[in-house]
Amino acid sequence: MRSLQPADPNSNSIPARSFSGAARAALVAALSLAGILTAALPASAAEGAPGALPPSVRIKPLMVPVVNGGRIEKYTQVEVNLEIGDALRLGEVQLSIPRLHDAVLTAIYKGIDEGWIVRGNIANVPALRRRIDESVIAMFGKDVVTRILITPIARQSSLQ
Repeated sequence: MRSLQPADPNSNSIPARSFSGAARAALVAALSLAGILTAALPASAAEGAPGALPPSVRIKPLMVPVVNGGRIEKYTQVEVNLEIGDALRLGEVQLSIPRLHDAVLTAIYKGIDEGWIVRGNIANVPALRRRIDESVIAMFGKDVVTRILITPIARQSSLQ
């Protein structure tokens, strides 16, 4: 049986094989962030491990009015996440978050006008996604954003 002790008794180093898989992954991540470890990553880690989530950009929650009879009854919040297909374009998309926020808000208000959002509920999600996608394609080109997730967050009490 092999000893897990350092080869040199005066050394403080710990052999890599003594770390568990999770501890090794955490160590690699910490060293990578510190800029210490760049080329020593295994090929699978550099390419993205199977099941790893693609990069995404979160648009902060948007306040959406709930309109009934031409009057605002209350507000609801909607959050939009954009999955980025090309990780190399992530920085460009992140720098454009204010423009994305405006484009998504414009699409939501268009959705209210078109009847896609009824009393705060999204009745036609595919149409709203298409509208957001058209705006994103106009900004970045095709295939930069691969998926759009629209999530209702919360409702606020009525205005009175």
